[in-house]
Amino acid sequence: MYVCLCNAFTDRCVDRAISAGARTPGEVYRSIGVAPQCGRCMSEIRVRLNARSDSVGLAYALPEMGLAGAD
Repeated sequence: MYVCLCNAFTDRCVDRAISAGARTPGEVYRSIGVAPQCGRCMSEIRVRLNARSDSVGLAYALPEMGLAGAD
């Protein structure tokens, strides 16, 4: 799915940038090699960043909650 029509990048591009270490929308843009134009894509980038940080946070929380590796 296209996230940004101005710069023609997709959700996969955003996900790769996040996986490579991007933690802010600006870092995502730099990783992809573009600059923001109209800004409409910013909300989708933030959603994907938040989803990533939530899943990373959950991975750290599970052992503390006694849920990781439970049989």
